[in-house]
Amino acid sequence: MTALFKRDLKVLFRQPRGWLLALTFFVMFLSIIAIALQGDIRVLNRIAAPLIWLAAIFSLLLTFESLFAANIQNGTMEQYRLAGLSGLSIVLSKFVTVFVTSILPLVLATPIIGVLYQLSVMHIASIALSLLIGAPAVLAMGLASAALVSGQRSAGFLIILLTLPFMVPVIIFAQAGIDAYPREGLGNAGFLALMGFSLLSFAICIPASAAALKINME
Repeated sequence: MTALFKRDLKVLFRQPRGWLLALTFFVMFLSIIAIALQGDIRVLNRIAAPLIWLAAIFSLLLTFESLFAANIQNGTMEQYRLAGLSGLSIVLSKFVTVFVTSILPLVLATPIIGVLYQLSVMHIASIALSLLIGAPAVLAMGLASAALVSGQRSAGFLIILLTLPFMVPVIIFAQAGIDAYPREGLGNAGFLALMGFSLLSFAICIPASAAALKINME
């Protein structure tokens, strides 16, 4: 799996369109919102957390369509199958790769957005932590959706349609954790629920993605 992860990482860095597009969208979307609200700090402070989360979700959705479809179309998946690689190894490699190349840059970009929105250090830290804890749930569900429709062309809309309904609890738990963080710290109920949801999503969606990928490869 380590060799597979290194290969996926090299491919993404050689063809950075996906994760660069996601990061650019994240920054541009939030910057445009700030401009549209004419820099009203009171409003920006109040809606910063849900806006950043929406931007992160939409940014990640942009990366899901090509995760498996391109490899199936160019024969890479067939080579993986002939090499005896399991679907679980392939999915786990994709999960780690996207986490490193897409989620971590969004987390690192959050302080820049926080400065733009004139958020306090505590508020910036709580939002960044919520992304770090909750984004794996978004990624796991996105991988499952991408694996389910990997045999179809132009399946981006289907992936969005399958994934978005499950984002509601993620945003609810994230907002609850962000609100409670100044009083209760990292161990507040919202963040614990968000962490549990991420673990549950990982436990269900990763094996489901591997099974769906196996079916589409046959």
